[in-house]
Amino acid sequence: MNSSIDKLIINYPYEEPLHHWTYVREEKRFELKDGRRPAGYVVATPNAQTHDDPGIFIPIDLPNQIRPRVNIWRETRISGTTGITKRLLEHLVR
Repeated sequence: MNSSIDKLIINYPYEEPLHHWTYVREEKRFELKDGRRPAGYVVATPNAQTHDDPGIFIPIDLPNQIRPRVNIWRETRISGTTGITKRLLEHLVR
């Protein structure tokens, strides 16, 4: 458990992320969690009164729905995938 992040880059650029940092406001520390962070963005909490307010996370549904499907394509090499899509997926796997 860290109060600060000692290593910002924790994943490899051509592999699906295995971990991500999250801020635990109540304990004022960062925690390294397993898995890929959900796609989304943070907006300021209305009328926030503290400097460490983490804001409100707004998920972006489409990337979160697409990611598992891309993983299936990568793993099974589904027939019927266009040549361009196959090359793109192979590039992303490297």
